[in-house]
Amino acid sequence: MTSFKHALITGASSGIGQALALELARRGTRVVVAARRVDRLEILVERIREAGGLAEAWELDVSDPQAVFVAVAHWDRVLGGLDLVIANAGVGSVGPAHELRWEDVSRVLEVNFTGAIATLLAAKDVMLPRGRGTLVGVSSLAGLRSLPGSGAYSATKAGLQVFLETLELDLRPLGLKVVDIQPGFVRSEMTDRNDFHMPFMLEVEDCAVRCVDGMEAGKSLIHFPWQLSWPLRYVARVLPRPVWRLISSRFRP
Repeated sequence: MTSFKHALITGASSGIGQALALELARRGTRVVVAARRVDRLEILVERIREAGGLAEAWELDVSDPQAVFVAVAHWDRVLGGLDLVIANAGVGSVGPAHELRWEDVSRVLEVNFTGAIATLLAAKDVMLPRGRGTLVGVSSLAGLRSLPGSGAYSATKAGLQVFLETLELDLRPLGLKVVDIQPGFVRSEMTDRNDFHMPFMLEVEDCAVRCVDGMEAGKSLIHFPWQLSWPLRYVARVLPRPVWRLISSRFRP
């Protein structure tokens, strides 16, 4: 059984968000699954309930910060307190720099960065008066260094990582836990669109188990798989740009 009673997860209609909802519900958490695609959320809720879990669906576009604050406050009130909020909603890369259009980049910024921050701050607002709760952001190993064709995506994940680290510094003394989840390549709708080599690909169910296990263990940083995370974190980050340019070229679409 999990120590989390009530959780809200954004971007839960597919991929990591959906898998997290299923894993948390399997362990006894009542989950609120939020996303734009309500039809998929309803199917997910039905799956959870058929397996004996508790779940609710909520239509939400995290690029609308006001809607995010309303959703978090609503479910915190209805459930008698959220103790876990996961800012998972995200969109993928939009192509190499010479093809970028502002309308595409702005969508990545609005969802991956602004939407995630709005979710975290909304959760902070309802948890802080109680002096307890866990805030989680799903960033990415792609935020550790640049990759060809992923400028907007990597930038938003890097920014989210710094924001989460700052939240931890500020909020842990006040009783709140802050967790940064940095996965590598996970099989999902998002990665299915990639046409380059993705080493050490994980199945989404494995990803969810690692994430929930890490949250249960009280980790503030969850990164995997080790074959990618350790080299990126402790080697690639200190490599000179010319060297990294040669290495990262293998990921060019």
